[in-house]
Amino acid sequence: MRRRTPGGLTASAAVVVCLALGACTAEPATDDPETTATGSPTSDPAASTTSASPSTTVEESTTSQSGSTPSTTTPSTTTPSTNTPSTNTPATTPTPPASSAAGRARAAQIKAAELPGFNLQWVWDRHRTFRGPGRKLPPLCSVTSLISIGGSVAYRTDYGSSLSTDAVAIQVTAVFPDEQTASTAEQILVAWHDRCQQRVDRQGLEDAEVSAISEIPTDVGPGRRWMTTYRPVPGEPDSTWFNAEGFVRSADMITYLVIRNTGQDYNYPRGKEPIDKALEVAARYLRTQR
Repeated sequence: MRRRTPGGLTASAAVVVCLALGACTAEPATDDPETTATGSPTSDPAASTTSASPSTTVEESTTSQSGSTPSTTTPSTTTPSTNTPSTNTPATTPTPPASSAAGRARAAQIKAAELPGFNLQWVWDRHRTFRGPGRKLPPLCSVTSLISIGGSVAYRTDYGSSLSTDAVAIQVTAVFPDEQTASTAEQILVAWHDRCQQRVDRQGLEDAEVSAISEIPTDVGPGRRWMTTYRPVPGEPDSTWFNAEGFVRSADMITYLVIRNTGQDYNYPRGKEPIDKALEVAARYLRTQR
């Protein structure tokens, strides 16, 4: 596959590429407490990475993330003539307005009922949505978070199903400062894929294989996806992990998707795999946020 290299980048976009691909000696700065940006591969990619418990429905995290406006505290002044007691209002995270960057990222999250499954009977009936990219990176090809490569704000949804404890889906949507920065981040995601085979090989997985990137037509442009297969599946010697990953960009927004399950086969018509359909749905959500 032809490697794409960034060209004609703004100064800030060039810095993002430098940090994400390790071309600089400086460490990227981040104030995002929910981001794990070590670049270390997942120690146990067969373990579930979703942070939602099986019984969890949609919730909102109150943890602030990088890209959000930090709260400021105005120093109180002592006025001898008044004695108004101070009030301590608990910190909350209300649903952001749709016009804000956070509101756009939140609105682009796919509803569980609309996320494609593995067959007609499949349901994603357990999910949790929260602000930020999450503490654990989506496996297997993510090196760091979308925030760390230039995103201003992100929302993440972890999906599960009562039909299988092995099945996991993850969606992370980030809004970038501008379209140029988002385009640069898109190139970084491609570079991560190109190095993913080396990452899974270092983890000692059996029969690990990362496919080439395929493009899927969507309402906002091409989505890009690939499949990583590997073993072992604990307790199922004849089964394989099927880890599909992909992303789609619309202007200054990117949605990154992971859909993973186990099985003995994974047979779908061309362009009809769950990740293909999920990217098409994600693109429709992104189109409404332009």
